[in-house]
Amino acid sequence: MEAMLAQKRRVRSPVGAGMFYPEERREILKYLRSFGFEEGKGGYAQAIIAPHAAWSFSGSLIAGAFSSAMGRSAEIKRIIILGPIHDRRESGLFLSNSYSFHTPLGNIMVDKELSEELDFHCDSIEINDIPHLSEHSIEILLPFVKYCFPSASIVPILMGQPNAQYIHDLAQVLKTVITPVLGETLIIVSCNLSCDTDRTAARFQAEEAVNLFTERNYPALSSAILGGRLNACGGALAASLFESGLLDKTQTCSVSDNLVSAVSAENSTVFYSEFAYL
Repeated sequence: MEAMLAQKRRVRSPVGAGMFYPEERREILKYLRSFGFEEGKGGYAQAIIAPHAAWSFSGSLIAGAFSSAMGRSAEIKRIIILGPIHDRRESGLFLSNSYSFHTPLGNIMVDKELSEELDFHCDSIEINDIPHLSEHSIEILLPFVKYCFPSASIVPILMGQPNAQYIHDLAQVLKTVITPVLGETLIIVSCNLSCDTDRTAARFQAEEAVNLFTERNYPALSSAILGGRLNACGGALAASLFESGLLDKTQTCSVSDNLVSAVSAENSTVFYSEFAYL
């Protein structure tokens, strides 16, 4: 009984608040309200890809991606959110065993039932909070989730260093488990397009990533990422989504007109964009 109660109390705490995005609820609300989100008004995207940079660089792109799905706000019960792990020592696919994720706007419940079903159907997936505790790629998007889809639960999935098996296994389990509930589910991939100390090389990689994301060309995307030609952070998760076939019935892919760039603390140029699959 005590173990069950402890599990229900388990809350994943933010690590990026005050650094990647505002820490105070009032500041976040002011920021999000500036985008004019309205429930039921917006696009009808089945899936979106949004960056995981500081909001000062990527906030408008994240907002654009979320707006692309706001027309479905009344029907979305859960959000599958896929993010990369930045610690290069980590490998694997990780669900969370937290009961909820805390944001400055309030807690977001984890869909435990669907998480357990994903775990049951995929040997490569592990329910393990440790990789989630210090990773920001999912967290950065959660205040948008809470604001735009306040009643939705989340299924957060992290991928460590990608390999062909993880990409394929994630694709297959998404197809198996999500297909029956696709109409009430939004899928989000947290992804930055490129990062390189040479700005020209970074832009070239970003443009190639845009083409592959738009075409949903998962064999070429997987090959480019695993072969080191592209370093899109989260690109392997996009490849899994495309391979799953969950987007086969979507008609179009909308993409931001402009690539956004920023210089990282390591003096690398990082490019971002946002995508919506309608």
